[in-house]
Amino acid sequence: MAVALGVASPAVASADTGSVAQASKAGCAGANTATTNVRSIRRVLLCLHNAERRSHGLSKLRLNRKLTGVATKHGRDMTKRHYFAHYSSGRRDHMDRIAASSYRPSAGCWTAGENLFYSEGAVTPRQLFSAWMHSPAHRQNIQRGGWHDFGLGVVNTSPNGNSQGLTIVALFGIRGPCS
Repeated sequence: MAVALGVASPAVASADTGSVAQASKAGCAGANTATTNVRSIRRVLLCLHNAERRSHGLSKLRLNRKLTGVATKHGRDMTKRHYFAHYSSGRRDHMDRIAASSYRPSAGCWTAGENLFYSEGAVTPRQLFSAWMHSPAHRQNIQRGGWHDFGLGVVNTSPNGNSQGLTIVALFGIRGPCS
C-alpha cells in the first residue's frame, strides 16, 4: 500500500497528465530498483524531478540541506507519533516548520510546497514518483516554475510503524527579493 499527499503555498501550476510519461522515460540510474538507501533515494528522486521539469522547460532543482533537514524532521515525527499529514501533531504546517529553520532568509521573501508519501512495503523511486505525477496536487508542486530548492526527508519506516515501509517528505522552495 502507498499513500501520497501534496500541498503548495500558493499552488499556481496547472495540471498536465501528459508529462507522466516523461519521467518514466528518464534515464535515472536506480529508478526501477526498490531500496531503503537514503542517499540513493534522494539522488534518484532528484533526477526524476529534474527530468520532469526539464521536459517542461523549467529550471533544475538543487538539493538544499536545510530543507532536507526540515523534511527529515517531519518524516521522523510522523513515524514516531504514527500520523501522516501536512500538519504536525502540534498543528504546524510546512510553512511553519520552514519558518522556524535556518532556510528562511533574514531579508526578502520565500515560499514553499510539500509532497508526502508513504508505503507499507518495498517501492521503487519511479513508482513513488509516478504516484505523485498521477495526483494533480503533487504534479503542481513538481511542475511549478518558481522552485529552485529541494529537500527530501526519507525515513525507513511507515507512519504505521512498518519497518519494511518508507515515509517520504519532499519540500520545494524559493528565496529571494520581494517583488
